[in-house]
Amino acid sequence: MARINRRELERKLEQARRLAAEPTDPLTRERLAELVEELEFQLQEQRKVA
Repeated sequence: MARINRRELERKLEQARRLAAEPTDPLTRERLAELVEELEFQLQEQRKVA
């Protein structure tokens, strides 16, 4: 279960990074940056547990 969740988080993180690299408005850029940080944090927390 944790392995599937980790893969899903990694997939979402990669997608958010790709979207953040595209030209967007400042608000969208900020939201994507926050999403990337949150996903990275969740992955780090899973690694601590595993």
